[in-house]
This record gives sequence, C-alpha cells and structure tokens, in this order.
Amino acid sequence: MLDVPPTASTGLAELDAALGGLYWGDNVVWEIEEGASLAPFVAAVAASRSVYDFAAFVSFAEEPRAVAERLDHDIEVLDARLGAPLAQPGPLLNAVRQGCLRSQRPALLVFDSLDRASVSWGTSTTQRFFTRGCPLLLELGAIAYWSFTPREHPHAFRREIENVTQCVLEIGADRLRIVKAEGRPPGIPGSVFRYRVEDGRPELAEAPAAARLSSALRALRLQRRLNQSELARIAGVSPSAISQAERGQRGLSLETLLALAGRLGITLDQLLAGEVAPGYRLARRAHYPRRRPEAPLPLLDDPSAGLRAYLIRLPPGASSSPTLAHKGAELVAVASGLVQVVMPAGSPVLRQGETLLAGESGITAWKNLGEGEALVFWILRDA
Repeated sequence: MLDVPPTASTGLAELDAALGGLYWGDNVVWEIEEGASLAPFVAAVAASRSVYDFAAFVSFAEEPRAVAERLDHDIEVLDARLGAPLAQPGPLLNAVRQGCLRSQRPALLVFDSLDRASVSWGTSTTQRFFTRGCPLLLELGAIAYWSFTPREHPHAFRREIENVTQCVLEIGADRLRIVKAEGRPPGIPGSVFRYRVEDGRPELAEAPAAARLSSALRALRLQRRLNQSELARIAGVSPSAISQAERGQRGLSLETLLALAGRLGITLDQLLAGEVAPGYRLARRAHYPRRRPEAPLPLLDDPSAGLRAYLIRLPPGASSSPTLAHKGAELVAVASGLVQVVMPAGSPVLRQGETLLAGESGITAWKNLGEGEALVFWILRDA
C-alpha cells in the first residue's frame, strides 16, 4: 500500500486547520484582487515539494529558467509559452497527464495565471482548457493550483471556474477568504484570515468578525451584480454605511443583517459566508485514489445526516469486514466485480449492478470471487 497521507497541505498551517487539509484531487483556484500578490502563496506551496514525486509549474509567459530560479525548488517547468511545443491546450494537457502517471505517488501542479493563458488562447479556449483539466487532475488525485484576476474576465468566466473547481480562495492585499471548499462543513466557506508576508511567505491569523462581514458583503454584492447604493437601499441604510462595512471600518446591526438576508431570500449564515448555499452536500473521498485499501473508506460518515456511505475496493480473492457495528438497514451495491456478501442468514453472491438490502441480518464480510478488482458501495440508514 502506498505511504500517502490522508490529506495534502496548502503550505499554510492555519488554512490547513480550517479546511482539514486538501483532499487528493483538489483543484484550488486563487482569485486575485487588486493590490494583492500571489507570489508568497506560490512560495508556500512550492516549499511542500518533497511530498510529491512529480511537481511542475506550467508557464504561459515566463521563461522556464526564470521560474525555476524564482521558486528555488526542484520543480519541473512545463513551457506553454507561444511557440513552445506545449503551447496548445491538447499537448499541454497530455504532458500534465503523463507527468501525473509517472509514479504511484501524488503529483503537484501550479499553473501560471489564466489571465496569461487568455492572452495566448482567448477567453473561451482558456475556459475550455480549465473545464477539461480540472476534472482530469481530480481523477488522477493530483493537487493543482490555478489563479486569475476576476476583473479581467467576464462574469460568466468566473462563475464557470467556480462551478467546476473544488476550492476557491480570494486573495486580497492583506486578507484571504475561503469562497468555496467542497466536502467541508457549512461554516468553512466565508472564513476570513488576515495575513502578512514574512520572509517571502504568508503568515495567517483569523480575522475579526468585522473583516468577515466586510468580505462577505462585497462578495455577495458582486455575486448579485449590485452596486453599494443598491445594496444599501435593500438593507435600509446609507451607501456610506455599506462602504464602511465593506472596508471593515464598522459593522452593521443584527437587525440590519437580518432584514438584508430576508430581503435577499437567504439565511444569515449564507449572508455572512458571502455565497448562497448550493443546496447540496458533497462528501469528498479522503484518500489517494491509487491506493488500494480493502477496509471500508468513509464517503459520508455523519450519523446526523440519516445515511452513511462507504467505498470498498477488493482485489481478486480478497475479503473485508465492516469496521463498525450497525443496527438498522444496510444496502450493498456492487459497481464492478463478483462479490459474496456474508451474513448470519446466508451468503448470497452479487454481480455488477446488483444490490442487497439487509434489514435485520447484519453484514459480517464481503469477498471478491471474481478475477478482477471489485468495487462495492456500503450504505447504512441510521435511525
């Protein structure tokens, strides 16, 4: 079994603590605001190079030697500048894929700004490149970082980028806001950190409530395409009150926030997060995809949700047992392979596409009877 930790690091301890680390396959998008520099965050990521067998920076504009000297780490540079062999999206994605497949251990990709890619390819081609590359890297279990400047692109470009990726971090001149973090608890998106740069790296500290409100109001206003006067009219306050709140100079009363949330048709939590909740709950796979553990892997492991789901991968001839005792209905669904389900009441064999519902007789083991790997989903219904 590969010796791969359950999660990856962002290079920033405080951000890791908030996110619970990065799931293997996470694509992280930095949205860069005016006056902010991405260089310290790239340096923090590059410092974790030793965890990865393959680490590469994809350059759309900068000379590869200059990139290598700037990062000062053993990171391969993929030259995607105009005129280079990887200047087109197809060959570049193929090179990225081949690099990720060189080893059984994880890969790290840091992409040059999508602003620079748009200069070479245009906005629509750049958007298609991202929407193809992001799922590819998710499937391969790589950690990938992307960046762009929202004001340089149409609103539809930003929405498409945010929809496809797993994590979005907004970087301001002195603060970082978690915009999106799939598979994390509801309170994580909207979290705000103040930061300062020391020795070329960001040092984060959790921001006070006024800073969180500041970022959330601005994000929500931009999402709804409102100016400060329009938002002030909805909230029933003056434009200067909204302006000061967005700058973190003052807060807004609870009554004003409740009124604003009600008039926008969202909850107070959603308002303070700066985004409207997506209406779904996603549980991310917390292991490196090319590991082959036989023990059930939790996909959704929260009894309060009413359902729990586990993934079981069985090599030919292998067997596995439940890691917990459960009283209640259990569902076994075979996605691939030939699997024997062992219970006190019997041991039926299931083929691909078949399911078994155990109401009173608990499952004690699964066994792969086929010649290839078996993939099984084990779903529990809690009281």
